[in-house]
Amino acid sequence: MSNLQTHHSGFVSLNATQFCGAANDNILKQVVIFGVAAGGIWADVLGEGGQAIGSLCLAVPFVLFSGFAGQFSDRFSKRDVCVAVKVWEIAIALVAMAGLWLVNLWLVLGSLFLIATQSAFFGPAKYGILPEILDERKLSRANGTINMFTYIAVILGCAVGGPLYDAYAPDPVQFPDAKPLLWLPGLVVLIVGIVGTATSFGIPKLKAQNPGLKIQMRLFQPYIETWREIAGTPLAQVMAAWSFFYFIVGGVAMLILPDYKALLQISATQTAGLMAVLGVAIGIGDFVAGRVSGHAVRPGLIALGSVGTTLMYFVLGILPLNFPLVAIGLAVTGFLAGFYMVPLQTMTQVLSTEEQRGRVLGLWSCLSFVAIILGNVLFLAVKRTGMPSNRVFLVCGLLGLICTALYYMKWQRTFESALRLHSSAPPDSELEMEPELPPTAAL
Repeated sequence: MSNLQTHHSGFVSLNATQFCGAANDNILKQVVIFGVAAGGIWADVLGEGGQAIGSLCLAVPFVLFSGFAGQFSDRFSKRDVCVAVKVWEIAIALVAMAGLWLVNLWLVLGSLFLIATQSAFFGPAKYGILPEILDERKLSRANGTINMFTYIAVILGCAVGGPLYDAYAPDPVQFPDAKPLLWLPGLVVLIVGIVGTATSFGIPKLKAQNPGLKIQMRLFQPYIETWREIAGTPLAQVMAAWSFFYFIVGGVAMLILPDYKALLQISATQTAGLMAVLGVAIGIGDFVAGRVSGHAVRPGLIALGSVGTTLMYFVLGILPLNFPLVAIGLAVTGFLAGFYMVPLQTMTQVLSTEEQRGRVLGLWSCLSFVAIILGNVLFLAVKRTGMPSNRVFLVCGLLGLICTALYYMKWQRTFESALRLHSSAPPDSELEMEPELPPTAAL
């Protein structure tokens, strides 16, 4: 089999592995979040805004361990790292099964923490592997494609998580004759973990990029050293732009959605449908952004994403509580978010060197989840003032205005100059590495 065929099949296997991992994270997360949100079986345990605690269990491991993960991704073969963490996922699924069967919130939260830790080690490897199995000219499309499948997985995870929660803890009013299926969510998580482990073996074998790297067994020192390497460079500003966006979307906006169950007086399954709408829209936005980019990185798309999502936050904050209207608003917001994400993600890959890419992506992951944690804290603070959850979107809109201002005042010129320098293109040329193929061309 030729290297081209091997790497193409490897990209397919990577997508399948990432798909299963993202689906599993969200299946377990959704069951937990529905359980701790308003009206859930554990709502009284964590109190008002309890879903933020569940989100923190998913975010904190990325902050603690992404530095280690980035080092492992550089020190060892990224393919070997992918396989190892997927095997680990099977063991975590067994812990989740036990916690769900026993209806033990703390054991389930522990399994959520563990699966997030596993994902933290997977992150730098899965994104760092793309430049090793694909030509750099295909990275924008590759990122758009892998993000699309990731968000399809998020959709399915959210969509499955709702019915699984209804089966696990049926509402006595809506489902008066239903018996709790305490074994079902854990079994689903285990099966998806096994499938994801199997697909990881299809990723092509690759050499380690920095086999002489000494792993530093310190929590935060690797982040500090990596930041010192990139401080003052356009790569540092790329990370700042990405983290600010994640602060708004991942830290605040995503926590609003579970509360629509009470706001709209709908079931967990219907609430999961709203989450699925958002996930589908982000996936489509990522895919379209990747195709529009062609064989280029187009930072101009960031402005479209930032302005568009900011406008939609304000719209969502004032919309009447009507299921179809909320679904349409979330769909438009998600689609526009994809245009912000793809260029920044691709710039993180192309502006970092092969020797540092794993550590840079580890720092990128860490900063993303620091932003999510700060957003979770902001959500908790705003909720404790008594503000209705849907009005929190107005806070997101104000933050979006700041993000947009930073792009036009600080980031735009830096990104464009860095990409021209990287591609050795004249200042007045398009930021392309070769003529763009039609949007319908295969990756």
